[in-house]
Amino acid sequence: MESWSVGFDGNDDVERHAGMDDTVATKRPAIRLRMVSDYICPWCFIGLAQLERLRDEFEIDFDVNAYELRPGIPPEGISRADASKGRVYPPGYIDSMIATANAAGIDMKRPAVIPNTQKAHETTQFARAHGKVWEIERALFHAYFEEERNIGDIDVLCDIGTSVGLDASELRLALEDGRYANAVAQELEWARAVNVTGVPTVIFNEQFAVVGAQDYETFLDVAKRVAAGRLASDDSHAGA
Repeated sequence: MESWSVGFDGNDDVERHAGMDDTVATKRPAIRLRMVSDYICPWCFIGLAQLERLRDEFEIDFDVNAYELRPGIPPEGISRADASKGRVYPPGYIDSMIATANAAGIDMKRPAVIPNTQKAHETTQFARAHGKVWEIERALFHAYFEEERNIGDIDVLCDIGTSVGLDASELRLALEDGRYANAVAQELEWARAVNVTGVPTVIFNEQFAVVGAQDYETFLDVAKRVAAGRLASDDSHAGA
């Protein structure tokens, strides 16, 4: 069976005759993605849903970096009503956000409690050590925004961890003894040091950053250009 593949060679698009070797025809370019995000950020969940689709086109080395969207939230969390006092959204903003989430396959809710996400970020550190970054990232966002669970609660986090194949007892010990607290602090400091001011910020191959929950076509275009060496590190792309 003959097959053809379209790919990149330096700065040139090329079409290759693959003959009988299907592995050549189906080989996907590799790319590294790092998403700077916080689990109480609805746009971060939307951005994650778009990035997940890139797995159909690329071999992705995916990682995340912690961010504090609302520093100072107490350990027990804060009610949305209290957090929203004095805050005014543009007309139609919430409806537009929910519609965008729905289009990305997310049943977006607005939970009554905004949790402190320190322990959620520590859970991600634990999951990284066990090769479950993609899985825990989706599970934490899903639990908060679709199931309205309190992801600041250790019992809830252990249950979420179990759902992606993590050992709940080990995770509980790690969260209770603060084993990953310093690692989270280092990631927060890194985000400040490189002047991340909006989330999600998605960093492609540690060279090019895209700010905001862009649509899939934008992420795909950037991924293709970065994989082909067509974007310089001093370029920029920002959006909603």
